[in-house]
Amino acid sequence: MLNFDDCGERFSITNKRVLITTSIINITQPMSTNSQETSISPYFEQFRRDVISVVPSNVKNLLSVGCAAGLTEAELVKRGVRVVGVEINPEAAKIAKQRGLIVLEGDASEVDVRIDSEYYDCLVYADVLEHIPRPLRVLKRHIEHLKSGGVVYVCVPNFRHYSVFWQLFIRGGIKYVDAGILDETHLRITTRKMVLEWFKQTGIEVLNIKYIIHRRRDKLISSCLFGLANEFFATQIGIIGKKR
Repeated sequence: MLNFDDCGERFSITNKRVLITTSIINITQPMSTNSQETSISPYFEQFRRDVISVVPSNVKNLLSVGCAAGLTEAELVKRGVRVVGVEINPEAAKIAKQRGLIVLEGDASEVDVRIDSEYYDCLVYADVLEHIPRPLRVLKRHIEHLKSGGVVYVCVPNFRHYSVFWQLFIRGGIKYVDAGILDETHLRITTRKMVLEWFKQTGIEVLNIKYIIHRRRDKLISSCLFGLANEFFATQIGIIGKKR
C-alpha cells in the first residue's frame, strides 16, 4: 500500500485495483523572494501541488524530468529528498541548482540520468513528455534506473478537452498559444489512453488517475454529471503508477 497526500488530506492506494479520483489540484505560481530568481519567465516558475501530493513520504531519491527552475522540487529538498532534475533551459537550470537540486542540464532524450549506483524511488514527468519526440523511449530508459516498487507520475495536457473539440470541429482550425493544451512547443498529442499505453509497454502498474480541472464553471458542470465527463473537462491528466 502506498500513501499519498492529496491537497492536505491523506489517502491510500492499494496495488490491487485502479482508483479514480475526481479531486481537483490547483496549480499556483507563488512569487519568488530571491532577487536573483525574478528575471526568469513565469513559465519556469510554476509550483505544482499535484506533484507534491503524489510523492510518497518515504521517497529519498527522486528524478524530475523537466524540472524548470525547481520551485516545486525545492519543497521536496526541504523534506530531505535528494532531487535530481533534468532541464534544458540554462537559466532555469541555474536557479534550480540554487534551490538545492542536482541538475543535469540538457535534452531529456539524451541525458544520462544515472549519477551513481543509487536507484530512484520516484520518477516525475510534469507536463514534459509532450515536448519530447519519442517519450516512450525516454520512459523505458529512465525506468531502468527506478527501483522495484518505485513510483512514476506522468502528467500531460488532455487533448480530449472540450476546447480542442471546439477549435477542431466548430472553428475548423487550431490556434496555438504560449502555454496550455495547445502550447506551440508541444510535439505530441497526449491523452489518458496514450499514457496508459506507455505504462503498459514499460511494465508500470497503474495505481491512480487524476483529472485536473481548473475552471470553476467546469468543476461545477463535471460535479453535476457525477464525474462521468471528467475527461472532457480536465485540462490535464495525471497518472500514478508503480514499477512491478
